[in-house]
Amino acid sequence: MFNVISANDITISILFLIFSYLLGSIPFGLVIGKTICKTDIRQFGSKNIGSTNAIRVLGKKIGFIIFFFDVFKGMFVILLIRNILAPLNIWSSPIEYLYYGIAAIIGHCFSVFLNFKGGKAVATSLGVILVLSPIPAVLCLIAFLIVTYTIGYVSLASTAATLTVLISAWILHFVGLDGSVNFFYFLVGKTSLMTCILISVMAILIIIKHIKNYKRILNGTEYNFKKAKQEKKILEEHIK
Repeated sequence: MFNVISANDITISILFLIFSYLLGSIPFGLVIGKTICKTDIRQFGSKNIGSTNAIRVLGKKIGFIIFFFDVFKGMFVILLIRNILAPLNIWSSPIEYLYYGIAAIIGHCFSVFLNFKGGKAVATSLGVILVLSPIPAVLCLIAFLIVTYTIGYVSLASTAATLTVLISAWILHFVGLDGSVNFFYFLVGKTSLMTCILISVMAILIIIKHIKNYKRILNGTEYNFKKAKQEKKILEEHIK
């Protein structure tokens, strides 16, 4: 699975892992919220730094900007290595690309800039999967949108999206294309066993980070976008 590499390449791999973690640790929800809106997102809504709470507290426009940056955190180092360094033979990494994404995800969940607290890593995980295996990423987006717009709980939508990626990755491990690297291989290529294991770890981490949300759903206190939208519409009609 790994190439024979030099000690120098191992050192560079470790440095890129650290860089991925630090990039993932940047709390864009907090930074953008304070910079543009003069609002500490940790004081409102679910008090989470992620894009879901950002949309709720700061509005859709700012929230989606934060979502973009959180997704980008999971993509950047992988894109840099795979599309710039590797083709130029500057460096051949001994670690699968997903490892760097995992480092960014851990950074988002346990940010060194927030006393090792952080978000729930859904957007950052999407960025990792999007650049590595687009079909599971597209499927998880579809699952997320369906659950969000039918049930209204983003936490359940995030869980559905996570399980969709997990299941589709394992399916591709058994039935995906195995051969020369081309466009179709990129879409439905066979995922390695190690990649599936790491995605499984990532899924477990995301689910654990949502345990409080599950409890609030059972207690009837979890924020529901669908109900909130309906209540806002009723209020507006009442005012008119």
